[in-house]
Amino acid sequence: MPEFPCPACGAPNEPEAGRAQMTCRYCGANLTIPASMRSAAPPKVEKAPASEASVAPAPSPEIDASEFLRQAQPVVAQAWNTFAWWTWIRRVLPTCLVFVLIGVCACAILSALPFILNGAGR
Repeated sequence: MPEFPCPACGAPNEPEAGRAQMTCRYCGANLTIPASMRSAAPPKVEKAPASEASVAPAPSPEIDASEFLRQAQPVVAQAWNTFAWWTWIRRVLPTCLVFVLIGVCACAILSALPFILNGAGR
C-alpha cells in the first residue's frame, strides 16, 4: 500500500481503508488522508446467529428431486422385490398345502385299505 508522511513528525503512515481521517501511529497527530489515497471500506460480513446457522435450509423440490430419487431407489427396489415374492408365495403356498393334504388323505386311505379288505373278507 502507498504511504504518506505525517506533517507533524514526518513518519510514514499507511492509509486506513474506508476512512478520511486517522491518527499518526508515531506521534498521535490527527491526519487527513489525501483523496488520491483513500480506498473503500471492506464489506462487513455479518455472521448468522448460532441457532439459525445450525438449522439446515429447507429442501427445494425442484433442485433436490434427483437426489431424493437417487436415495429412494434402493428402498423402492427392495419394496418391489418383496411384493414380487409375496405374490408368488400367496399362490404357491395354498397349492402346496392342498397337495400335502391330498397326500396325507391318500396315505391314510391306502394304509387303511388292507385292514378294510381283510375285515370285509371274513
